[in-house]
Amino acid sequence: MTGHSTLYKEQPGDGKAYWDGRQVTCRCPAYEFPHRFSGGRCNGYHMAKNCFDNRTSCQSCNCLHSGGCDVVNETESPAECIYVLDFCADYQIKLRR
Repeated sequence: MTGHSTLYKEQPGDGKAYWDGRQVTCRCPAYEFPHRFSGGRCNGYHMAKNCFDNRTSCQSCNCLHSGGCDVVNETESPAECIYVLDFCADYQIKLRR
């Protein structure tokens, strides 16, 4: 795991993504209900934005530059964010590019 251990601590009522042993269930604003991470409009954008806002893994990311983050500025796909890619690798999620 590469820094996503907090996912295991989240509970279904917390309003964040959680692992139920089979899939990652997300509660991002893409939908008004709990949904499968990477399904439909849930593409990892909110995870990348949260990463950028907290500077979690941005220092080594190619999307970060003096003008901000290309993913947050919506000039790159969330599939280019190192944090999102690591998360998807950890949970064996195939993210559309």
